[in-house]
Amino acid sequence: MDRIDAQPLTAASADRLDRLFRLYNRRLVAFAVTRTRDHATAEDVVSETWLRAALSLHQLQADDDRAYGWLRSIAFRAAVDQYRPRRASEQPRDWTDALASFSLPAAPPADADALAFAALTPRQAAVWKLKSQGLSDRRIALRLGRSETAIWKRKHAGARRLRSSMALAR
Repeated sequence: MDRIDAQPLTAASADRLDRLFRLYNRRLVAFAVTRTRDHATAEDVVSETWLRAALSLHQLQADDDRAYGWLRSIAFRAAVDQYRPRRASEQPRDWTDALASFSLPAAPPADADALAFAALTPRQAAVWKLKSQGLSDRRIALRLGRSETAIWKRKHAGARRLRSSMALAR
């Protein structure tokens, strides 16, 4: 949301925002805790929700008694944005070291097991390299900037590829 174009709240808008806050703040915090699994992060998400709601309060056409769905959708997007890397400097930079050890040699290796790793995609190879270093799925997800579910899927898809390529090599 572009905050540069934000206009000051009118007295009526401020009163409405105050009413909404009193009606739904606890409920939004409870919802955010289910999304973030951390009370402090949930508080941050709800704070961001109220900021975004104040900026777009003019778009709310529902009665105050029916505004929870609108506020909840704002809270959901704020929770997603909380975990999204914001700048290029926050993007993972360790892909090169994860991929470097999985490049194909000029001559086929004597060991067929090492050649089986060539069947992995670069991201699967990165996950497996980090997994072989003893990192948990959660740590790998944080390091690569992906969700734990994405790491789990890449790990298991890579295992299937390794099993099938090992079966073909024998």
